[in-house]
Amino acid sequence: MGAVSLVPTSEELARRAARGDAKAFDELVERHTPALYALCRRMLGDATEAEDRVQEAFLRAFRNLQRFDPSRPFLPWLTRIAHNACVDSLRARRSWHPWPEQGVAAPSEPLRLDAADALAPALETLSARQRAVLHCKYVLGMTAPDIARQLDTTPGNVRVCLHRAIAALRRRLSP
Repeated sequence: MGAVSLVPTSEELARRAARGDAKAFDELVERHTPALYALCRRMLGDATEAEDRVQEAFLRAFRNLQRFDPSRPFLPWLTRIAHNACVDSLRARRSWHPWPEQGVAAPSEPLRLDAADALAPALETLSARQRAVLHCKYVLGMTAPDIARQLDTTPGNVRVCLHRAIAALRRRLSP
């Protein structure tokens, strides 16, 4: 006789939350906050802003639970919402320049860092889309077709984006 899991799937929790079960939504938040935070942190580079975007993503998800198709995986749907929140935030900050108004000179030359410490700044040189693809692939362990569905593109485009992101990181990190 097969074992029956007593732990509800995220899809089941989403169905229950859509029917008004607050505890089910709380469980979704607890279950998926670490993955969303990691994505937002990678895309935005700022811990506080990442926390804000995660909260925004859960708020957007809550407001749109009726639109979620429970026959599809929940995490890619939720990750897409978080990705979009981060992209909106990045667009909003494009016109913001912190150095001149604060009377602080911009650093004239970069600090020399270990290779491990150099990864974070190297990731920042990538586009938000490239960072999102890398995160989905290597942190969340998603496949190219899953990433493609999340980002509304083709698996081939995901593979090209992944290849270009890795090539850019290699160039940036090579001595």
